[in-house]
Amino acid sequence: MKMSKSLGNVVDPRLVIEGGKNSKDAPAYGADVMRLWVSSVDYTGDVLIGPQILRQMSDIYRKLRGTLRYLLGNLHDWRVDNDVPYEDLPIIDQHALFQLENVVKNIHECYENYQFFKIFQIIQRFTIVDLSNFYFDIAKDRLYTGGTSSFTRRSCQTVLSTHLLSILRVIAPIVPHLAEDVWQNLPFEYRNEDGSAAKFVFELKWPTVNEQWLSFPAEDVLFWQRLLGLRTEVNKVLELARNDKMIGSSLEAKVYLYTADAGMATKLLEMSEAKNEADTLQRIFITSQVEVLPSMEKEMVSSVQHTGEYVEGDKKVWIGVSRAEGSKCERCWNYSGQVGSFSNHPTLCGRCFNVIVANPPEPAVAALISSA
Repeated sequence: MKMSKSLGNVVDPRLVIEGGKNSKDAPAYGADVMRLWVSSVDYTGDVLIGPQILRQMSDIYRKLRGTLRYLLGNLHDWRVDNDVPYEDLPIIDQHALFQLENVVKNIHECYENYQFFKIFQIIQRFTIVDLSNFYFDIAKDRLYTGGTSSFTRRSCQTVLSTHLLSILRVIAPIVPHLAEDVWQNLPFEYRNEDGSAAKFVFELKWPTVNEQWLSFPAEDVLFWQRLLGLRTEVNKVLELARNDKMIGSSLEAKVYLYTADAGMATKLLEMSEAKNEADTLQRIFITSQVEVLPSMEKEMVSSVQHTGEYVEGDKKVWIGVSRAEGSKCERCWNYSGQVGSFSNHPTLCGRCFNVIVANPPEPAVAALISSA
């Protein structure tokens, strides 16, 4: 219905921001949610607003805030001199920076053309889908189980810090209170390119275009698009195994892949055997093991209980899921045949054993553990 004073259905902005006497019927959403709603509508047509729409905006705002809290929390021990050079980053991290740079570039163009509703759509998709549902999900293993100064953790934090600084600057014109709140709680010191320190978020310079990040090879961009599609199908098969009570967590599973496409098979095999652990298929699928099969002979697939398929054009990848091999590591929860191989740490896998040996607990903590 058209908003009209005579009908008494006018939405008062102050009531939206500050709330009414009945907090259940008229909650205080704050200025940022109001501004987020303004950015979400296409002002060239009819503009809709109501209780349901405001609740949706509040949910999106909370998800955005949650993304920023995740970034802040995982950068608590980060310093600028921990930065890993781009050429040394794992491929997954280089791909993440390629995505970020495209997002910043597209948002800048939308600001220039006053297409604020497109900015809202880009931010919503990027923070909730591309980051929370993919990169953040995969990054948890590196951030929580790697040593505090391990390369894989520092490379991930390099990407997270870049995302935090870029996202802050592009959302600040729309949700300034949230952006300033994050900036005042930044856990590391940051200076603009000219060396000046920004006391407030609006003293930051707009992110400059990084051509190196945009130069991510086109064939690798296409492969990662397919890999994300493959991951979606792998998750469906894992869900079948979970519903059948074969597994609980995805870490209890081993994934098998087979494709007749030689190029795709080579890329998958390279990733399954990647020297950099962050790029391995088991980390991307969040499973304990992944095996790329050379053929579909009966003895190779006889133990596979749940199957699926990824199809894109003429490219097909067969997917199989079975129970993971080995025992569960009590530290990272991955299953490994190495668990039980270390006499002084019999419940750890090889990776966690190396982390514990390289980072022994402080004397006071060690004494507490031994007395427990």
